[in-house]
Amino acid sequence: MSVVGEVTGVWGLLTKTWDWYQERADPVFRSASRLMRAFEAHGIKRQQIMRVLPQQALPAKPELTMADFSRPGKLKAKLTPQILDWAAEYLNVQRAWFDDVDVRPHVVVDYYKHPAKYGPWLQNRLKHAPEVHRHLCVWMGKGQPLGPDGVGLGPLCLVYEETSNGLDGTEFSRYWLLSNEWPLDHAPSIENMVAAVSVAQSLGILVTGREVPLDALLHLESGDLLLPEAATQTGALWHPEDLVSPLLGKDSAWRQALWQGAQEWLQSG
Repeated sequence: MSVVGEVTGVWGLLTKTWDWYQERADPVFRSASRLMRAFEAHGIKRQQIMRVLPQQALPAKPELTMADFSRPGKLKAKLTPQILDWAAEYLNVQRAWFDDVDVRPHVVVDYYKHPAKYGPWLQNRLKHAPEVHRHLCVWMGKGQPLGPDGVGLGPLCLVYEETSNGLDGTEFSRYWLLSNEWPLDHAPSIENMVAAVSVAQSLGILVTGREVPLDALLHLESGDLLLPEAATQTGALWHPEDLVSPLLGKDSAWRQALWQGAQEWLQSG
């Protein structure tokens, strides 16, 4: 290795070490780091953040430049509550998470045991954002069975996504978690999922299912993963809608019992 290469390697190591120290010692550095991570998770690179940042969120002095978003250490000196307020709203991330408060980053809308309430909430989203593409996706641990022959382990995650036009012809998605630590091996969790699927379908909202590595779902539930970060790990399709309206000849007593339970939850208010 050349002398230049060795110096570059040592400098890179020192930079990472300093960033690691600041990540743990400096709360403003952590706020800047979380903001950059959230934007990159949503498909917006650091050098693109200035393109979506509105004028009213910009600090008057000192002037914020594109270069300030290159590293958390540079951004922290110009970070303001107004920027964090806007970023939380724009990305649909918990505002307190940017402040290094002990909360999970994603916004949770959990109507467990009251799934009928998903109806008004989804109708409000339809009214508030009528032009977006939207769907409800049920994430289940990869390799975890769900059927009359057995039920697996891990959380069952209901993820609502709204997708609109992003920068340069890309798509931009915002996410909500419509469940909160629903265990797959708990029958009421499955019944409430089926009820939520039925409510979404009644409003014309597309419903799909995806398998996700179990450890990713556990990290999501604990707040260590952002929803779009977990979304990059989605795998094979499965069909939660079949639990509401099974294919011809594919019904079972197990499915009928789930549907009966879902209807009872819906009727309970």
